[in-house]
Amino acid sequence: MVDGIKLKRVSQSGRDLEMEYELEDEYESIETSLLEGKSSVDPGKMGIFATALFIVGEMTGSGILGVPQALAYSGYSGFALMFLCVAVATYTGLTLSRNWMHVRDQYPRCAKPYQCIGNSAFGKCGEVAVQVCANVTLVGGCCAYILIAAQSLSRFLFIEFEVDCIGYRTCVAIMALVFLVVLLFGSGGDSLLVPVLATVLSVTFTLLIIYGIFQTGKSPNFQPYQVTAKSWFLSFGKFLFAFGGHSAFPNFQKEMKKPRDFPGSVIIAFLMKLVLYIPVGITGMLFFGDCVKPNILHNIDPQFKALNACILLLVAVQAIMSATILGNPVAAMIEGAIGAPHKQLFSAKRVAVRIGYVAVAIVVCEAIPRFDLIMALIGGTTINTAVFILPSLFHIKLAKKDKWLTFKKTLDALSITFGMGAGIVCTYASVSHICGRDEHSHSYFQQLTVGIVCTYASVSHIVDEMNIHTATFN
Repeated sequence: MVDGIKLKRVSQSGRDLEMEYELEDEYESIETSLLEGKSSVDPGKMGIFATALFIVGEMTGSGILGVPQALAYSGYSGFALMFLCVAVATYTGLTLSRNWMHVRDQYPRCAKPYQCIGNSAFGKCGEVAVQVCANVTLVGGCCAYILIAAQSLSRFLFIEFEVDCIGYRTCVAIMALVFLVVLLFGSGGDSLLVPVLATVLSVTFTLLIIYGIFQTGKSPNFQPYQVTAKSWFLSFGKFLFAFGGHSAFPNFQKEMKKPRDFPGSVIIAFLMKLVLYIPVGITGMLFFGDCVKPNILHNIDPQFKALNACILLLVAVQAIMSATILGNPVAAMIEGAIGAPHKQLFSAKRVAVRIGYVAVAIVVCEAIPRFDLIMALIGGTTINTAVFILPSLFHIKLAKKDKWLTFKKTLDALSITFGMGAGIVCTYASVSHICGRDEHSHSYFQQLTVGIVCTYASVSHIVDEMNIHTATFN
C-alpha cells in the first residue's frame, strides 16, 4: 500500500497478487532463486557489471558446449542467425526493462517481478503464462545440466581410468544423486560469488576447450556439414536457448542501485556471451566440420589426459552448480504450496519434494539422453515465449505515450512475429527428432525403458562388486 494511491491503479487480481507476495515474508527470504525469488544480494546494491555477471552466469555453460555443433549444422548462415537472435534478445531485454519501470511502483514488495508485469498487462492469464514458461525452462535447463555433468563424468572415467563398465545412463543416476545432495542443502545461489564463479569457470574451460581443439588438430576426413532444413531449425532452437534467461531480468533490475541502468547490463552481458560463444564455435566448426559432436568436449583427443581431466571436472562442477540454481526455485515453490517447514532442511515434506523433483529429472534425462535436444526443445518453446513474445506483448499493453511509441510498437510486432515463427519451426524440428529415430534405430522414448533397465543393472553390478570386496576384506 502506497498512501492509498497504488490500489487505484491495480485491478482486483493485482491486489490479490500484491497481498500474496507481501505474505511471502520469511519463506521468500530463504528461497534463493535467481528466477523467481528475491536475490540475496542486498536490495539496491548491485551495479551494472555485477548485474551483467548474473545474466552471463545463468545459462552460458551449456551454450558454450552446444554452439559449435549449432554453427556447423547451420553453415555460415548460422552466424547471421546467431547475431539475429542476439539483436532481438537484446531489444526484448530492454523492452522488459521498460515494462518493469512502468509497473514497479504498483508492486514495491514484489518477489516475482516478471509475473507482476504479466499481471499488470493481462491479469491472471499474463501471470500464469510467465509462471509456466519460467518453471518449464527451469526444469528443462536443470535436466540439460545433469546430462552435461553425466557426460563429463562418463568421459572422465573412460579417459583417465579406462573404466567403461559404468554406462552413461548410470552416470546420469550418479550425477542426479550428487545434484540431490546439493539441492537438499540449498540452492547454491545465495551471493554474488555464484555468478562470478560460474562466469570464471565458463571463461576458463572455454579457453581450455579452444586450446584442446588446436592440440587435437583438424579432422583428417574434414568436410563441411551438409545443412538441411531440420538441422538448421535445430540449431535455431539451440541459439534461442543460449541467449535466453529473460525470466530473471526483472529480478536483477529490481536489485540494482540504479534500475534505469539495467539496459547497460543487458548489452554488456550479451557482448560477453558473444565473446565466449564465437571463438569456440568457429574453431569447432572449422576443425571438425560434419564430425563435430553435440558436446564439443567429445571431439578433443583423449590422449591429452591432463587437459581432458581439467576441462571435464570444471564443466561437471559448473553444471551441477547451475542445475542447483535452476532446480531450487521449482522445488521451493512446491514446498510453499504444500506448507513444508522452510526452517527444517530435512523435514519429511521438503525431502519428499526434492527427491520427487530429482526423480522426474532422471526420467526426462533417461527419455532424452542428449542435452542438445533438450536445449533445442526448450529454446523453441518456453524460452522463445519468455524472450521474444511476452516482453513485446506486455510492452504493447503497458507502454506510455511518447513520440517513439508507434516505432516501438512496430518493433514489438516484429519481435512477436519472429518469436512465433521461430517457436513453430524449432519446436517441430526438435519434437520430430526426439520422437523419430536416432542412430541406433530406437526412438528416444523407447530408450527410456532400456535406460532404466540398464541403469538398474549397472547399479546392481556395482553394489555386488562392493559387497564382494567388503566380504573379502573382512
